[in-house]
Amino acid sequence: MSKIKKHKNTATQKAQEPIGTRIAKAVFEEKKISERIFGYISYDINFIKATYAGKTQRPAKITSLEKGIVGILLVDGTSSFKKIGLILGLDVVNDKAEQSILRTAIDTLRGFNAIEGDDSCMALTDAGRTYASKGERPDTYTKSFDIYVDKSHLSWLNIKNCIGDNLSKINEINTPCDNLNLSLEQIKQYAECQAQDVHFPQNRYLLESAIWSEGHEASYKVYVCFVQSIASSEEVRAFVFDENSNTLNHVMSEQINSNPELLSELLENCIRFECEIDEETIVLEGDAIETAKSEISEDIKEAEKQLLLEEENAQNAPLSDTKAESSRSANTDKERLHKKALYDSLSFELELQKIFNEDDPDEIWLISPWIRKGAFMHDRGPLIENFLKDENKRVFIAYSEPASNNDGKPMIDEEVEPGIKLLDEQYPNFFYVQLPEFHLKNVIEVKGDQKVLFSGSFNVLSFSVSEEQKHIRREEMTLAHHTVAKNKYVDFQLEFAEIYASRIQKKIESLEVTSLANYKNERLDYFLNVDNPKVHKLFSPIEDLLEEKVLGCLKAELHKKLTKIEQELVVASNMGGLNMKDKKRYKSSLESISKDLSSNSIDDPSIIELLESCLNHLDVVPDKKIFPGKVSPKTARQPFAPRQPQNSTMENLDTESASILEVKTMVSEAMDGSQHGTRITIDSVAKAKKMCSPTNIGLENIDKLFKVLAGTNVLASAIKVGIEKKMRLADVHNSLRRIVKKCEDFDNLSIIYNNGDQKRIIFDVEGIQFQYEKFEVNDELMMFINSHNNRVTRWNGSRTFLFSVEIIEIATKYKIE
Repeated sequence: MSKIKKHKNTATQKAQEPIGTRIAKAVFEEKKISERIFGYISYDINFIKATYAGKTQRPAKITSLEKGIVGILLVDGTSSFKKIGLILGLDVVNDKAEQSILRTAIDTLRGFNAIEGDDSCMALTDAGRTYASKGERPDTYTKSFDIYVDKSHLSWLNIKNCIGDNLSKINEINTPCDNLNLSLEQIKQYAECQAQDVHFPQNRYLLESAIWSEGHEASYKVYVCFVQSIASSEEVRAFVFDENSNTLNHVMSEQINSNPELLSELLENCIRFECEIDEETIVLEGDAIETAKSEISEDIKEAEKQLLLEEENAQNAPLSDTKAESSRSANTDKERLHKKALYDSLSFELELQKIFNEDDPDEIWLISPWIRKGAFMHDRGPLIENFLKDENKRVFIAYSEPASNNDGKPMIDEEVEPGIKLLDEQYPNFFYVQLPEFHLKNVIEVKGDQKVLFSGSFNVLSFSVSEEQKHIRREEMTLAHHTVAKNKYVDFQLEFAEIYASRIQKKIESLEVTSLANYKNERLDYFLNVDNPKVHKLFSPIEDLLEEKVLGCLKAELHKKLTKIEQELVVASNMGGLNMKDKKRYKSSLESISKDLSSNSIDDPSIIELLESCLNHLDVVPDKKIFPGKVSPKTARQPFAPRQPQNSTMENLDTESASILEVKTMVSEAMDGSQHGTRITIDSVAKAKKMCSPTNIGLENIDKLFKVLAGTNVLASAIKVGIEKKMRLADVHNSLRRIVKKCEDFDNLSIIYNNGDQKRIIFDVEGIQFQYEKFEVNDELMMFINSHNNRVTRWNGSRTFLFSVEIIEIATKYKIE
């Protein structure tokens, strides 16, 4: 097949689709369901524009007097000049003027052989009787006319008609050419089709002579696309696409299909052209043909059967049923992706355009062994870049490592690599990998829960084509079963994850400390949200590494700030103290640092001690007054009392004990009499993060279980309403997954999961229920849930998420037993 070509447009022209796409769209609408498109070529119709001076006899209406004369002769058979004049009421004996009028009319009839004889006896000729019946007479006139003659295909008589309204688009050479030396009969054949005003026997226009005036070589460019029947490989027909009208030229298509020699010649040229431009083209001969036919995959054979059945059903289905089905499909299934069972190369090119520009998918995966410059730089690259402008969409491409028997040619052209790297740098939603040697050619389209897999021999990133003249087996793509598509998608996703885990880890390890504070990696976020335990296993350590580095950076920054504050406070003490404004500023800074320590669960002893030291220094720094007069007894400074040591979060937690049943009563009382609880604050979020810290996430007892649930209850709501900016819902879900996996340790814990639209999971601890939405449960987690002794199986109607602040205060105050 001829590779898809994209013609360059001038700056003033509106950008349009590649010619291959336009041809495919036009042919797709006209071809049968059971026909495959397997190639097209450009075809210059070369011809001579021959101009002749012609003499033509044509019918002309006879006058009333002439009509009277032939009428008399037709009735009487014969008559004389005098008798005819008498019948017509003319005095031809005495009135010379009337005699002249009749004489002129009779001479005119004699002139075109309508009558014969002299004045004494005249009669109609056979031609005259014809004229009498039609009321016409022959008239001769001269006119210049053009005919288009293809010297290589003299039987193509209607070239001008085929070109139609686009005659102005003909390329003509000004240099005159030699006389074609056509006979009058040959000229008549062309003129009958192309110049019917000089020769058209059906209307009695008869060319009597034609004299050569001049001739010029000319040409007109079209595209000829070939389709082949799936049922019979010998059935090949052509469609002609005219770029000037951007439509199929049915007249020219019919002409080529009706001329076996011309059809065969163009088909040979199409195959020869492919062989010349693509070194990977293979032409099969002899036994290789049968071998290739025997190697056709069962998928393709089955897809071909499906197409034949689809065509048969379409032909047999009543029109009303078809319209009704189409209406139902449009109304009830607008978002579903509808695909064919089998695609030829050009049809799949059209399908790719549809995938990128019309289907609105979430992800597109392009898997091809090679990436070639012509295909990627001019066609695939622009499609990919335009698609990636939507940050919510992603493109994945994979190409192969060199084969063991490779001839040394790289799998990716060197001109392509810079473009790939720029896509990788500028679009975080673009993914590319080089996989171990493979020969698969796959395209996966992902939209919501739909996974559509196209598989076959079409190299979507390089356009490799193979063909044979008589038994054409073009590159084809088949639609895989949805379960195969899902499994293939999971496999490719895991392969990409393995490679990107290594890439992302190296990048994080090489990050400068200054880059960590606002570091964001969209590709890491993507893989962390993939519902696949194997992928989570790859990226969880990387997430921990990033958190560790970010936390280390934060600790270093806080230590630096505290050290500076301590030094400034020491200097201030030695320089006479601080005014009230500066004291408030230092106090605010230390409170902010304290909150950072609490919200990030930092319990580094050196930082805590440094914070305590700063607070102590601030307490003893003298007040610098504007009017340092006598101080009244009431305002005299009290002796300094040493500060009590504080825990890592600057909070003094009560350690009262309470049973889980007592806690249940407290939660019920907090929820009674009000539709919603206290508004979530930054402080409550900080407490929630502490509840979910590594100290509690071990889940050794019911107290830590309840604290983690209370903390995640706050965090889930805080993330949802936008109070918490740093954490993601996925972080909350990670804590919940640990609870699921440890559920066997708690007899009083029940887990309820509803795999509906909300994907809601509910944790019941002695009647206190915490519910979370959008929680994905894989097979491993479902096994834990199903095997656990869940004594509660239904939601009790409680809305603990509305009272998350009250519940976390209870969890903070009591140690639950």
